[in-house]
Amino acid sequence: MFSKRGIYTLANDNLYDQLIALINSIRTNYDKNIPICIIPYDDRVDKIKSLKIDNVFLFDNQSSIEKWSNFASEVWSAQRFLSRKKSAWYHGSNTIRKLCSFDGQFEYFVYIDSDELVMSSLEDCFNKLTEYDCVFDDWEHKKEDCFLDTKMIIRKYPSRAIQDIKSCCHCSDFFAAKSSLLNSDTLAQIKLALLHDAEVNFINERGWWDEVYLFSYITFKLNWKFFNYTLSEKSEERTGNIAGVDPFVEKDYVLYNKQGLKPVHRIHYMGYGSDRFKRLCGGEDIDIPHRDVFMYYRFLEEPEAKPKRLKKANFLIKAMHSLEKNFKKLKKKVANLF
Repeated sequence: MFSKRGIYTLANDNLYDQLIALINSIRTNYDKNIPICIIPYDDRVDKIKSLKIDNVFLFDNQSSIEKWSNFASEVWSAQRFLSRKKSAWYHGSNTIRKLCSFDGQFEYFVYIDSDELVMSSLEDCFNKLTEYDCVFDDWEHKKEDCFLDTKMIIRKYPSRAIQDIKSCCHCSDFFAAKSSLLNSDTLAQIKLALLHDAEVNFINERGWWDEVYLFSYITFKLNWKFFNYTLSEKSEERTGNIAGVDPFVEKDYVLYNKQGLKPVHRIHYMGYGSDRFKRLCGGEDIDIPHRDVFMYYRFLEEPEAKPKRLKKANFLIKAMHSLEKNFKKLKKKVANLF
């Protein structure tokens, strides 16, 4: 059944605690009834499958998952990136599945990473889709070295201004879009331009492993009409969103941009691994920005499960965490050898 509006996220059981917090924050600060579709990051979704929450369900379009995985693999196998393939963590990464949201059942949608909390209404994001193809809310375009190689692009398209190209560079942790923008035929055309017309050289070589580079190229190539809140003429719409980097002020478990107390769409726990949140929710005293806000949303619907107090980890627990961390690093290095 095709729905007019909905929200997507990407998760597996490792992100279970953060996923629950995200869902509760959406229902508290935006809409308690809006459908939420969880795209599986991988096959580890047994806990997620057991969720009994109205209007929350798992994305099950396997052909879409395979289509996007194949697309990314073919692009990253281009000659331009072969020398970097062994050293990058792309090996086994499924973040490209975020773009399965274009194949889902929502005509208009907002995608939100599961390591985020929604802090205000998303209604304006949806409303802007009546005028724009996509809506973003990040500062990537301000970086000197962005996702696209502006010099390469201008050689082929001399009429394109540098700032115009850089404005097409955006993150993929939060965006609104229309499902009609991308289909299999469009994707085939994009792949042809990348590989046959050598436009794979437009993608900045430094970060070839990340889906945001492909997504930014797609935005540029299809000349989408987009809106980025951080480029808005209205100063109240230009805010920060990253935990531990941007300053926020908390009021009743809602965070606001410190400068001007502007409402923010979400807080993004970028750089804080899921293991820290699992340990925190298990009762360990873990230092995470705006920890009380996260715990409020995580246990909003099951307050009896919330730890009564947080305990510092003893030497044995710290040693165990260290061993687990080193084992994961070793496993990743071994995987990159093949």
